[in-house]
Amino acid sequence: MKRIVTAFLLLSLFSNGVMARESDSSRFIEVTGSAEMWVEPDEILFVIRIKEFWEEEFQEGTKPEDYRTKVPIAVIEKRLKKDLEQIGIDRENIRVQNVGDYWRERGRDFTISKQLELKLTDFSKIDQIIDRVDTRGIDYMNIVELRNDRLQEYRKQVKVEALKSAREKAEYLLAGAGLGKRVGEVIFIMEPEEGMTGGGISQSYLSNISMSGAGETGRFDNLRKIKLRYEMRVRFELE
Repeated sequence: MKRIVTAFLLLSLFSNGVMARESDSSRFIEVTGSAEMWVEPDEILFVIRIKEFWEEEFQEGTKPEDYRTKVPIAVIEKRLKKDLEQIGIDRENIRVQNVGDYWRERGRDFTISKQLELKLTDFSKIDQIIDRVDTRGIDYMNIVELRNDRLQEYRKQVKVEALKSAREKAEYLLAGAGLGKRVGEVIFIMEPEEGMTGGGISQSYLSNISMSGAGETGRFDNLRKIKLRYEMRVRFELE
């Protein structure tokens, strides 16, 4: 008999707990708050890919089968680094990322490519690169990452503002609906997932962060910035 009574009491407590949770669940409001911030980068990673080419490519009227004079990758790299130094980019801020071999034309010699990564602090340097370097042998140029040393601090600020926004939203929704309820304590907060832990933003990570584009001309006339944006889902108790 004692075991039966004990089992009955446990079942009763479990049932009461479920009822209490169900009762509490009808006394909350759940909203999503958002906030954003624009941050100026203090470091820009810019990639230039160079590839061997034939001098005859730039001679009018020539065909691929007429190409004979290949310009070695070492010559292209030396010329590019000299141009970059004249712009004011130190060699210590230039590093080789990777090297590859490619077929230029079927049945012809391999061509070698190199990818150089530049650390810049000023977008005007990119304009100078576009305007002043010899583009023969340059296969590709692109901004791959924007960085800021205080990015983690700015992330925290944006998340706090998103939480404040959630409370404000809950308050005006309740006031507008005329339900006679007020926003109480926080029941839970659902934070966004973090996709990276470093101090920079790559183009492959744009869920909460994006980079503002260039002007309509496609040039880098406008200073690009890092955009931090977060949404926080928050459940508040009703009073």
